[in-house]
Amino acid sequence: MQKPIEKDIVVDGQLIHYYHAEALAERKNTVVFLHGWGSNSPLWFSSTLPLTEKGYELLFIDLPGFGKSQSPKKPLHLDDYARIVLDFVQKLGIAQPILVGHSFGGKISIRIASKKVIKLTGLVLVDSSGLPHTSFATQTKIRIAKTVKPIMELSFMQGIRSHLLRFSGSDDYIALPELRETFVHIIREHIEFELPRIEAKTLILWGGNDDNSYTPVSDVSVFHSL
Repeated sequence: MQKPIEKDIVVDGQLIHYYHAEALAERKNTVVFLHGWGSNSPLWFSSTLPLTEKGYELLFIDLPGFGKSQSPKKPLHLDDYARIVLDFVQKLGIAQPILVGHSFGGKISIRIASKKVIKLTGLVLVDSSGLPHTSFATQTKIRIAKTVKPIMELSFMQGIRSHLLRFSGSDDYIALPELRETFVHIIREHIEFELPRIEAKTLILWGGNDDNSYTPVSDVSVFHSL
């Protein structure tokens, strides 16, 4: 199995790191993968690289602030991430890609597909976020991000900061404090009303044990109904 080639590209003033795996058989299409919040591209490799042997070219994007891509210089919104992905696709001259998004990456993919700026051959949503949830864990993350930030900046609070954030289930948030405001923007934006506007053929995937406060298994029926 081939090892993806690492590359960099400047998109919308942002240095984006990505991985490219060429098709090893007669080329069928290009698949663009978007990871979840706090994740990175290599987590896709073991389950997706065999697709190259079936004729698919694969592109894995490290979203801004994650993996080896540059951290954003200012807080980003969902539209910002969608624009960066769109510009990436257009800059590389990719025609009618298949877009695959996991969790937060799925949310970005939904925004892109609903805008219909580019034509997609297909859309795959894996444990996608985007539906409203008001669980205790979710609300705790938002409250910590918005309210506790000024207190946590005090030097004597650093010792308990990581413990409190870990309690809320945001290890990725601990590692990337510059993404606090972006985190709040993303988690508060719901896109259920955009789903009916999607025209691309869509595959919805959910693991039976992939149940959490952001993307509960119960969301599957809602996505299908919309």
